Amino acid sequence: MSAVAVRSYPHLGAHFRLEIDGLDDHTFSQCSGLGGEVGVEEYAEGGENRFTHRFPSRVGFGNLVLKQGAGPGLGLWSWWNELLATGSVKPRDGQVHLLTWRDGELVPVRAWAFTRGWPAKMSGPDLDAQSAAIAVETMEIAHHGLRLVGLEG
Repeated sequence: MSAVAVRSYPHLGAHFRLEIDGLDDHTFSQCSGLGGEVGVEEYAEGGENRFTHRFPSRVGFGNLVLKQGAGPGLGLWSWWNELLATGSVKPRDGQVHLLTWRDGELVPVRAWAFTRGWPAKMSGPDLDAQSAAIAVETMEIAHHGLRLVGLEG
């Protein structure tokens, strides 16, 4: 009798949530910006004409861009209003969790943790009386770093 190989498939990106220290959890319909980039510094060595030396330099991270249907929760707007009212905001750590269905419930399978995040941009929905589309609001979070967090399972 031969062993049956278990096939593993990539996770779907349809279910995820945002957790920010001190704020309620939020679910979003879209999330982008889960990445970073290492700059490249080039050095042309005298007498070496075959190539230019390339070295890693600073790491940079774009903003997390999150879109959600405008609902009753106001936690993210309160965080944004803190910045508007006082001119400063308390940076917060957080995580974006990718969720998948297991045994009938959504469980986290991957998480990206960011440090010292703060709301860099907030946009309310485009309103149109002739459209039946969902009212979508957008938040951008600037941060000081992003890393993939290991999860069990």
